[in-house]
Amino acid sequence: MSYHDTRDLFPELPLGEMVLFSGLVEATRPVEDLTISEWADRYRIVSSESGSPWPGQFKTDRVPYLREPQDCLHPDHPARRVAARWAAQLGKSTAIENWFCFIVDQAPGSMMITLPTLEEATKFNRIKLQPTIDATPRVAHKVVPVNSRDEQSSTTFYKRFAGGFAQIVNAGSSKGLQMVSIKYLAMDEVTGYPKDVDGRGSPRDQARARQKMFGDLAKEWQGSTPGVVGECSITADFEAGDQRYLYVPCPHCGCYHALEFEQFRPADHEQNLPVHFRCPSCDGVIVDGHKTGLLAESHWIARRVRDGEAKVPTVIEPEDLMKWKCPPCEGRCRDWQPSYHLWAAYAPKEKFAEIWRRWEEAQGDTTKMRVFSQQDLAEPYEPGSTELDHEKIVEAARLDAFPSLVIPREAALLVSAADIQTYGIKWACLAIGPNNQRWVIDREVFEGPPDKVDDPWIALSDALGRRYSGAGGLERPIDLSGVDSGYSTQRVYRFCAGRPNVYALDGRQKQAVAWLGTPTNQAILDEYKRKLASVQLYPVNEYDIKTEVMAGLANLIDGKDAGGRWPRNVLHLCPEICDERFVQELTAERLVDPEEELRNAVNRRARNLISPKAKREWKKIGGRKNDWFDVIVYSLALGWYLETKRRLNNDRWAELLLDVHGQPAPDDLFSVAENDPFFKKSQGTVSLAELSKKLNG
Repeated sequence: MSYHDTRDLFPELPLGEMVLFSGLVEATRPVEDLTISEWADRYRIVSSESGSPWPGQFKTDRVPYLREPQDCLHPDHPARRVAARWAAQLGKSTAIENWFCFIVDQAPGSMMITLPTLEEATKFNRIKLQPTIDATPRVAHKVVPVNSRDEQSSTTFYKRFAGGFAQIVNAGSSKGLQMVSIKYLAMDEVTGYPKDVDGRGSPRDQARARQKMFGDLAKEWQGSTPGVVGECSITADFEAGDQRYLYVPCPHCGCYHALEFEQFRPADHEQNLPVHFRCPSCDGVIVDGHKTGLLAESHWIARRVRDGEAKVPTVIEPEDLMKWKCPPCEGRCRDWQPSYHLWAAYAPKEKFAEIWRRWEEAQGDTTKMRVFSQQDLAEPYEPGSTELDHEKIVEAARLDAFPSLVIPREAALLVSAADIQTYGIKWACLAIGPNNQRWVIDREVFEGPPDKVDDPWIALSDALGRRYSGAGGLERPIDLSGVDSGYSTQRVYRFCAGRPNVYALDGRQKQAVAWLGTPTNQAILDEYKRKLASVQLYPVNEYDIKTEVMAGLANLIDGKDAGGRWPRNVLHLCPEICDERFVQELTAERLVDPEEELRNAVNRRARNLISPKAKREWKKIGGRKNDWFDVIVYSLALGWYLETKRRLNNDRWAELLLDVHGQPAPDDLFSVAENDPFFKKSQGTVSLAELSKKLNG
């Protein structure tokens, strides 16, 4: 059969030369050199199923702050990792969707998308990724469709395309984090990842280990709202990067600055102003109507500088903008990876009034304050704000100086407590007066291992026999003492057993119970574990007392009111004996939120069993001792016990003060500062909500 016979039989077939040369034309057409933002603007279609307020053609100009961070993910960009510490609903997931689409169409390779839980991984695919694939023709035909009968098809958690794949995994299981090599890694809401998974370590580290084979060609994106201070992974990576903030021009003076919460102002009805910002340069008013223009002219400015270099100004004149503007991984920023901070004030659809309303509602409510700090301010949350500045406490103690080894004129009870450590015994004596005024008047460290030598015990015994002079020259012994039994327990039992005014103590974390609980009999054993005698062990409610201690220190910092009166509950520190190291140990614990802790638990089943109503817990700050904190806590428990047992009201306090000092009590001793109604003692406890309100000012 000749060529002409074939053409006659199949006239509808195109000419071979046309097919050949058309293919050559397509093969020699220049490849589009687009950034990820340019690609998204040209090809990405936003599905109406995604819940976006802007379905249809994607436009980066609507969220211009997204342009630079997502363009850092281009294969040709020198950035290796991008960290975005952003508030909720600012486009962190959008960056992942745009990056996925770009990879499928322009730079095929292996990709892993990691979400905190299986439920969130499923939701991400169902609401975000799959609708984006279906709505965007440029990638829809390149991603293999989902087909349960075909093993080579895509699935809910596995997207197959020519030249690569994308695996969606949850950070709570190590199975998805193993066995594959990954060029592109996208991690969403990393603060929700557990600290350890299946005994293999951090899921972030496990995922990053999948990129080793690609070296500097690998790319990583992580975007998240922050977690808790000291335990927030996205904050750690943000601070390790070049720390970029979004500077916007003032619509009045043109100076560039980042929107800061300190510039936020409530509505001013007298001037007919809504909730607004004030320009730090000209004090001009910035309202919601300015936001579109501000974002359009915004610039990311890296604030991190090397030691010895000039700090980046918070306000930049327009003519100096290019001096401080630095592309990621270039110029003065070349030694750091790009990291970005963005909070709710920049959200295109967010009204300033709504942010202010949430701020007001969070006042005095620690749960709402946690949400506001993390989801709106994009700042890690400090639970209860109970980590006080020890330098301020030292200065306040210096201003409130009083002599050591002397009972203050306003005090009538003496209590002491000892904390047993491997190297020795720490002991302090407190004087206590009406209205929960407490003074640290004596403290010592008795050196020597308490479980091996008798020297520290002999020194402690001598200290418990000390007598202190009152204002009238009368001497007073210690009313009640206690010894923590957490270490060298049997030695503590033997020490306390023969001393009726010395209690063995056991610190516990229970809340809303008596500060010093009902004692139980404990056996004193010999070296062969035989019972010799018994001693009473008193449980101490550490949780509420620690809250009281922090509140007492906060009141010490606040000082007296205009009338020269102290508020209720002040912990006075003698500057002669309470040095900076002592105060550091006194502030060495803070409250943590178990809801954050349980998300970091190893056991996933255990996380599901923990009640969402779990109370906060006191935990030691890393690298700091808390020995003196425990001593003061035990002392307050003993003081509360004496006050309760003796039913000390104002009249009885007056009688006791007369007995101790030989003089009547000062006239104004039983009046407290009226400007601090916060501390109203109720059954010897201070509520956590009140403490948070106090410490937040």
